[in-house]
Amino acid sequence: MKHGLKLAVAALSTAGVLAACGASNEEAKMITVGTEATYPPFTYKEKGELTGYDIDVMNEVAKRAGYKVDYKAMDFKGLIPALDSERIDVIANQMGITDERKEKYAFSDPYTVSGSTIIVNEKTDDIKTLDDLKGKVVGSTQGSLYAKTAEDAGAKVKYYKGANQVLKDLEAGRVDAAMNDRLFVLTELKKAGYKVKAVGETFDKNESGFMMAKDSKYAEDFNEALAEMKKDGTLADIGKKYFDEDISQ
Repeated sequence: MKHGLKLAVAALSTAGVLAACGASNEEAKMITVGTEATYPPFTYKEKGELTGYDIDVMNEVAKRAGYKVDYKAMDFKGLIPALDSERIDVIANQMGITDERKEKYAFSDPYTVSGSTIIVNEKTDDIKTLDDLKGKVVGSTQGSLYAKTAEDAGAKVKYYKGANQVLKDLEAGRVDAAMNDRLFVLTELKKAGYKVKAVGETFDKNESGFMMAKDSKYAEDFNEALAEMKKDGTLADIGKKYFDEDISQ
């Protein structure tokens, strides 16, 4: 009897260990993704649900790579600090892939290829190029690469929490110009109804990817999934859903 009891206890202990291991493996499959959720058509809320190009791509990548996603919405300026403090694992928010950022962070392969454009009040006719921004006030979201571009052009930068606040002040004449992604301009700028316009030619061709810690274990899995999505046309289809074209190349 004692021997049988020992076997039963051992069996229960083994089951408990296996159950614990299963929970641990399941937990390891969960990734926490930070996103602005106020930057349509890339990441925003519609009827209370998080959606957008970046979100659709992230969801499909996670599905193919075997991960579950827990999204954390926050101001753009808080995304990188949240990544640094390990409160999130990945940023899905049109994060531009730059040499400076790659020194400290890892990126997935790009899923967006685009460029930048200048936006001004519809009554403005003296700003058409970066050179024209010298001495002007440019509105920018905190942490955006556009702020540095504006400063390099000799402009003073006024910071905002989100793109909508920038456009409101641009319409009201409280700033002289703004900058944003050409894809944002082609879609949401028209829908928003602000009395502003895009001017000049697209500049600073850029690529965006999912951003993560330098030693992240996710990059390889993400890249495999993105490669599959490019090959079978899924990534192109997501782009056409929001922009009527494939924006991944």
